[in-house]
Amino acid sequence: MMSSLNIANMSNTGKEFGVNTGSMSMISLKGKLKELEESIQEIAKKINQQKKELSQLQTEKDTLQELIKIKNNEVRKIISQEINRVDEEMKRAFAHQKAENSRLYQQIDQFKNEKGMFNSVLAGILVK
Repeated sequence: MMSSLNIANMSNTGKEFGVNTGSMSMISLKGKLKELEESIQEIAKKINQQKKELSQLQTEKDTLQELIKIKNNEVRKIISQEINRVDEEMKRAFAHQKAENSRLYQQIDQFKNEKGMFNSVLAGILVK
């Protein structure tokens, strides 16, 4: 009489004990094939999920690149406008300063002329 434990051992390791397990190996082989098919299906599902995620990430990347391009163009436009504004302001400031310098040089020339006249008058007064 064999115990149920020994029968289980024979089915699991029948070749070790010399037991003919032809039908058992078919069942085992079918089970292994079924397990492999299930594993392949799971792997295929995971691959499809990864493909979807990759597609979403690529779409998000493209969207972000477009946004970056738009923002970059906006910033360039704003900076360009600011540079033009500052350039015009500098031109006005330089023109104003140039006009002020010209006015001051005219006053200096006028003061020199007046000084020359005062010196002449003073010299004429001192000679008399």
